[in-house]
Amino acid sequence: MKSTHRNALACTALGLILSTVSTLSGAAPDAAKASPRADISGTWERTPDDWFGEDPDDPVHPGGPMPLKPAYARDYAALKKRQAAANEAGTPLVTTSSRCLPEGMPVMMAALFPIEIIHDDKQVIVLGEYLQQVRRIVLNEPMPPLKDLDPSYQGYSRGHWEGDTLVVQTRGVRTDDVMFYDVPHGSEMTITERLRLKSPDLLENQVQIDDPQVLTGPYRFTFDYKRSDYRIHEYVCENNQLEVDSDGKTHLKRD
Repeated sequence: MKSTHRNALACTALGLILSTVSTLSGAAPDAAKASPRADISGTWERTPDDWFGEDPDDPVHPGGPMPLKPAYARDYAALKKRQAAANEAGTPLVTTSSRCLPEGMPVMMAALFPIEIIHDDKQVIVLGEYLQQVRRIVLNEPMPPLKDLDPSYQGYSRGHWEGDTLVVQTRGVRTDDVMFYDVPHGSEMTITERLRLKSPDLLENQVQIDDPQVLTGPYRFTFDYKRSDYRIHEYVCENNQLEVDSDGKTHLKRD
């Protein structure tokens, strides 16, 4: 009888353990879904205030010199000489801003003008004041094949949360009129971002660019932002004072 009683108690205890484990394992996915994410919503401005270097119209590369393949390094050096000569002559070369074109990725996230972030469980929306740009980061969905992406200025972004960090991958950025501070990119460029709050009012964006066509290796840098009470305004590009000639140079209209 004692042996039978012991066996019954052992079976009861084992059943309780298995039931507890089953309950915990079954609740884990729901708990993970319900776990709070970092609230990165709000308006953000780049920090420090002099992040661009000496000239806000010609910002420094945030990660230092880019690891350009030789042909692209030569083209970049030649372009810088042409720009310097054109600026000295008072006929600066045409830029995306003088053509009223969106900055595109990843320059939009450089936040030369403030950006605003709005997010829920399905997507993260980044609003750029400059030219009223909109970037959509779809959450918890796979990235479509590159061949199925119609290139766009901000590309196609897919993201997910890893704890308090938003991990985002972007592909499909236009190659003909989107550059990263005067550096072009190939069609297979991939941008990976890791956004997290360093404190309630400081947001960090660790960025990596992989581009097998243009770069010899990954290019990494960090954008830091400070929370702002600034309200995003409408920004319409209405630059009717400049004209672009056949050589790609801009001139002030005098009529």
